[in-house]
Amino acid sequence: MSEKNSKNANGGLVPLIATIVAGIAAVAAVVFLIVVNSGGSNQGATSDSSAGMSSNTSITFRPTQELIEECNNNAHDLVANNYEILKMFMLEGIPHEDEPYGNEPEDGYYTAISSKYPTYADLESFVKSTFTAEEADRILHNFDGDGLKVYNAREKHDGTLGIIASFTPDTSYNKPWGSTRIQFIPVSETECNLTVFLGADENTVLSSVPPEDTLEVSMVKGTDGWRLTKLVY
Repeated sequence: MSEKNSKNANGGLVPLIATIVAGIAAVAAVVFLIVVNSGGSNQGATSDSSAGMSSNTSITFRPTQELIEECNNNAHDLVANNYEILKMFMLEGIPHEDEPYGNEPEDGYYTAISSKYPTYADLESFVKSTFTAEEADRILHNFDGDGLKVYNAREKHDGTLGIIASFTPDTSYNKPWGSTRIQFIPVSETECNLTVFLGADENTVLSSVPPEDTLEVSMVKGTDGWRLTKLVY
């Protein structure tokens, strides 16, 4: 991709990201909270009327309102980050500069054009702030299970972000991330189970969302805050 074309592609990517993030933010207030049944009495009954969850839902852990709000905020942010990372590593990649005279890069990586992630360290930090250490390491160093490192630091270019020369976007992926709703269930002070409904808005009956557009993931809290346990797509 030429530098001129790269800049055009990057310009088209920004509004797409903004639309998706705004869509997720718009539904953050309607994340579903379960009704807790502990010790034979209903407590903490807070729910979205469209959730379709029974008031007899029973679990052994009773989350505080503070934890519910914490899970709500972090679920929204982490799911949005998940999709951004999915696009960079699989669906679209990051535009890049060509090498001089059209040569192949000696290190196998083109210089990526990204104001948000000018260096590899910037991208690495973002991935690590979204996923657990184990999953972040897999995404960064073994994305395909066969040692694929999609991005790397270009050491001869002061550690600028490089994208692997062989990167090919997955054009077959077409799941509807444009509108998204999240259901969460705190199971302890440090773990929360999420269900992400793709293509769902405030009027969607969640049971009608196809299984392939219903994603399950856990969110865990460590010393650095909440992280997703895996990349979902």
